[in-house]
Amino acid sequence: MDNKIKVLVAGPFNSGKTTFIRTANREAYDGVEVSNFDPEEIKELSGTTTIGLDISHINLNGVDFVLVGLPGQKRFSFLWDTLGSDYDAILLLHSAELPLSETEFYVDFFSKTPSWDKAKKLILLTKRDINPGFNVEKLSKFNLPVLSCDPRSSEDVNGVLMFLYNAMKYSFNT
Repeated sequence: MDNKIKVLVAGPFNSGKTTFIRTANREAYDGVEVSNFDPEEIKELSGTTTIGLDISHINLNGVDFVLVGLPGQKRFSFLWDTLGSDYDAILLLHSAELPLSETEFYVDFFSKTPSWDKAKKLILLTKRDINPGFNVEKLSKFNLPVLSCDPRSSEDVNGVLMFLYNAMKYSFNT
């Protein structure tokens, strides 16, 4: 098995994608964030949004991970077809504060990309602290493994990446 793993990080706006990628390796992080703007209402909103993509890399235990994060707002979906292909793993982040329909949209979209069949897929449940009562079993409808992750925690982020590596290693050896 190759020790270089390309990971697509996708999901709804404000689910923690940029934070996950930046936490993996702050020194290697490269991305563009701008003030959040509502094009329909023509007004600036609080916070920032990713335009283009986020990218970082990290070496954990001799395994190189390349992380590529897509903007989560549907208005940037024209990028997803191009950037959403040829990955070894796909992480779909779901914020506990969002309805399942948001993640369903992303599962549906990325299940049609060339990477879907070959990639290890994982749903990361984020923002459990905002909604501690979120029923994790609801995510089982997607038939994908689910891990809870605080994208601000290096330990959680590294744990997710090593989980992916071990899942891939196990799959290739069976």
